[in-house]
Amino acid sequence: MARIVLSDDEARDVVEAALHAICTAGTRYTLPLPLIGPLADAADRFDPPLLAYVLAALGSTYGKAAIPLAKRFLDHPHPEIRREAEDALTEIRWQYRHEPIRGAFPDAPD
Repeated sequence: MARIVLSDDEARDVVEAALHAICTAGTRYTLPLPLIGPLADAADRFDPPLLAYVLAALGSTYGKAAIPLAKRFLDHPHPEIRREAEDALTEIRWQYRHEPIRGAFPDAPD
């Protein structure tokens, strides 16, 4: 699915369907960061609705290594993207709620 999303040959509706499928899987399973990381790295290619899917999937990795990938969108010009980045960080933080994750939230005390 990630190959479909990153392909330059696919129509937008195909890319959106693939991202939706990835996000749907993320509601039931922990997604592997090696699958989602390249999508976040290529985020500049996506318009805000598609980027929202990428950030939702990033939160479903529950990986500490996903924190910097999500944090870079906290200052995005679109409020929906900032909210999705916050949600992704919240999902990751929830997984590690019994241990501190430094830098996961910029305003949180260390």
